[in-house]
Amino acid sequence: MRQMSVLTERTEVLIRRMGILMLVSLAAFTSSVTAAEAGIAARSVGPASGRGAVADARPFWAAASADRGTADPNTPLAARVYLAGQDAPGLAAFDAAVSNPHSPSYQHYLTPAQYQARFGPTPAQIGSVTSWLTSAGLTITGTNQHFVSVRGSIAQAEKAFGTAIHDYTDHSAGNAVHYAPAGRVTVPAALSASVLGVTGLDNGSHLAHPASMGAATGPQLDDPLPGPTPVTLRAGPCSTYYGQDPATGEPATYGHTGAWTECGYTPQQIRSAYGLTSGPDGEGQTVAIVDAYASATIVSDVQTFTSHHGIAGFRPGQFTQDLPSSWNSVSACGGNAWYVEESLDVTAVHDIAPDANVTYVAAASCQDTDLTDALDRIVDGRLATIVSNSWNDDLESHTSEAVRSVYDQVFLQGAAEGIGFYFSSGDCGEDDPHTGCPAYTDGPGTEWPPSDPYVTAVGGTTLAIGADGSQVWQTGWGDIASRLTSDGTGWSPAPGTGYPGTFQAGGGGGTSALYSQPYYQAGVVPTSLSETLPDGSISATPMRVVPDVAADADNNTGILVGQTQAYPDGSAQYHETRWGGTSLSCPIFAAIQALAQQTLGRPLGFANPALYVRYGTAALQDVTDTPLGPGALLGVVRNDYTNVSDPTSPVATRAITFGHDGLLRATTGYDDVTGVGAPSTDYIASYNPAGEGRQ
Repeated sequence: MRQMSVLTERTEVLIRRMGILMLVSLAAFTSSVTAAEAGIAARSVGPASGRGAVADARPFWAAASADRGTADPNTPLAARVYLAGQDAPGLAAFDAAVSNPHSPSYQHYLTPAQYQARFGPTPAQIGSVTSWLTSAGLTITGTNQHFVSVRGSIAQAEKAFGTAIHDYTDHSAGNAVHYAPAGRVTVPAALSASVLGVTGLDNGSHLAHPASMGAATGPQLDDPLPGPTPVTLRAGPCSTYYGQDPATGEPATYGHTGAWTECGYTPQQIRSAYGLTSGPDGEGQTVAIVDAYASATIVSDVQTFTSHHGIAGFRPGQFTQDLPSSWNSVSACGGNAWYVEESLDVTAVHDIAPDANVTYVAAASCQDTDLTDALDRIVDGRLATIVSNSWNDDLESHTSEAVRSVYDQVFLQGAAEGIGFYFSSGDCGEDDPHTGCPAYTDGPGTEWPPSDPYVTAVGGTTLAIGADGSQVWQTGWGDIASRLTSDGTGWSPAPGTGYPGTFQAGGGGGTSALYSQPYYQAGVVPTSLSETLPDGSISATPMRVVPDVAADADNNTGILVGQTQAYPDGSAQYHETRWGGTSLSCPIFAAIQALAQQTLGRPLGFANPALYVRYGTAALQDVTDTPLGPGALLGVVRNDYTNVSDPTSPVATRAITFGHDGLLRATTGYDDVTGVGAPSTDYIASYNPAGEGRQ
């Protein structure tokens, strides 16, 4: 992370990466096995006859060029063997039918018990897998309907999983030496249909974090959670609505006097802008929010916030928490930085759907295993039918097939049970490495899990709300910044120029290099997007493109969030400030879906097919980068403290220009910044039971 002299949009993104928006996985997509690698594996563990390959567990950094030879066979490890369940093709077919508005099976969901009986692993499958692992010398440490956990040595793991395990120079972690499989994981052929994949066979970082945090350490079990996060203060002036406070003392922007950025939208403003001042309020609906860790002050913070803004707080039982028995990896995951994410998510949902139940499901850390455990708790208990996930920010190319398969199975189970998963699309556009947002050097690329075809990827817009609470205009979210010149007479570079160096942040999107185009995108997504991969090459077949939909995300048009934070004098005080990102757009849209679900009277389930049916109708607003016409630039003027916790520190002044999301463009029709568009003021009405499914 570069030195934070000014809290720009980019540095806010980096702060969130220290815990708030951390996707769990730097275990990643791997290149094909070379003949040499295959030979090493065969010489080390014997022939693979009578065995079948399962999901590839090799991380992206375990390349032949980084191989340092066999790992110490006595090194202990812990792994999970994930169970494939029954009838995977049947499950995919069932999910397609139950999610398709044109299918007679639409929204005829299964209960968790029905899912387990029809598609979950059988006791015989679990018994066979357990017996095999025991016979291989591994010790069983736990079993459930998703996985069998084991511990043993590297030598025992090599024998069980049919591959050598080598040491590698992990260039993604400061050239640390980590062990990983040297070849494909295999299992006895008789069990290959029962095993989905194996995780835990490498000890590399499975945490997304800025390089300045250093390499992630291993799990520290029963870590105590830290106190409040350091306070974030916003410098003034600011506007209570778009254009309210002109920046008359600053140089002109775009040929006219600019306006100071918004202070942060209130619940009344954000509901009004989406046409939600009357009508459904979320009654009878439950939205689950998944993040790592848990803020000790979340309940009192929400109560204080609602009392400040004249809205109803949570009634008894309306807000619940589902917490794990212990925490781990707190320091490596950014610790209390996740509290900001939790506060933002809970506030956004309550702002939009004030009568909906909110269940906060906390992961024990930001590791893959702990986040999938949290998601499993939701689908196994059907704790909610709408699940908001404001974490990602890892390239597809950094996710292994084994890790993706584990998440995929959760999403498929959720779709069968009528549970919809919503994910932030990311805050760095297409991760252009020239921008430094984020600090990947192997981009551009599409982020995951948003690119998974069984989740709804929520992108970002910049939403201007006027004095009367109505929308003034909306652009695709993408900000570039110009600094006030030293003599105070102009901006450098000229506003609207200077990419990539002036790029701050923007909604994630792009074309998947992994997933083929799902049926619901056919005929909607232009081939110019679906067949052009992030590296510029042309795909032989159409591919999945993200996002699917969008909502307000720009920090300059974010919402007010109240949270207990730590001040430099050591005190802990409640403080309200403005937050944004697709961390905002995701819970906003999830909450809007709760209102739509209330209107419909039954769970929406996996939402994408119904969303794409509404493409081109009044339910969705088509959002472009230039809502006032070609060449009409939009933006604000903004002040920031150079030390975000010290209001006496120098202030930096910048002009922020909207509608510049790097390599992505918000255009007429489907685009890779806003998807099918943003929900309009007619969106909820489109779910009236008499017309739903016939848009």
